[in-house]
Amino acid sequence: MKNGFILTSVLSAFALTGVANAQTGSGTLGVSATVQGSINMTFVTDASGLAVTGTTTSTASLPFGNVSMYSGTVPTNVTKTIHATSFDLSTPFDVRVDLANSASTTYTLTATLAAADSINTWSLGAIDISAAAPHALTAAGVFGTAVPYTLKLTVPASATAGSISNSINFTAVGG
Repeated sequence: MKNGFILTSVLSAFALTGVANAQTGSGTLGVSATVQGSINMTFVTDASGLAVTGTTTSTASLPFGNVSMYSGTVPTNVTKTIHATSFDLSTPFDVRVDLANSASTTYTLTATLAAADSINTWSLGAIDISAAAPHALTAAGVFGTAVPYTLKLTVPASATAGSISNSINFTAVGG
């Protein structure tokens, strides 16, 4: 028993000596952030429209593929209308605008054709956007809702066969 007491005392002395010599440190990390409101716009395949490549993203496309005035196959969910001097290809697609960290209740939406087109006519609904100037599509859009727009591309019969390529830039601004 005496040996057990001595061993315990020695171990206790080593333990106290270890604690007395322990090194400590402390510090404080400050954290700050400034939250800013943001808008996210995505393009979505409309239930009645041509499949949007890149649906639910902000960079998408409508691939009409090979088309012609009098022959060929019309892509699924694309309407082709033949006129005396031109033909139209039209399809709906949806634009969804979401909002975070802002008190805005509505948004304005404009569309601008990236490069003016003096041969073909580009329309969103009844609005001709061929001149590559900003065009107002809505003044009081509702956030979080996919809104359908119909793209119509009119190709004149006098146009030379070849590729048609352009982009439409959309801008949403919270109100």
